[in-house]
Amino acid sequence: MELSIEEQTLIATFRTLDAAGKKEMLRHASQQSKEEAAVSAATLGQCRLDRDEERPEIAAEPIFTE
Repeated sequence: MELSIEEQTLIATFRTLDAAGKKEMLRHASQQSKEEAAVSAATLGQCRLDRDEERPEIAAEPIFTE
């Protein structure tokens, strides 16, 4: 299993913590995982729109159709 630089740094930092620090970091990771799961469950069946695209309904010039 190959780890990225960020993952290797996180593991090295985790190993240097005392028991209370490890417990706090694991609690935080668990909380973050639950929040991400709640967000993904809320958006299930929906697609993300690319907000970088210009929306024609807010363009300054009028749209003419024939």
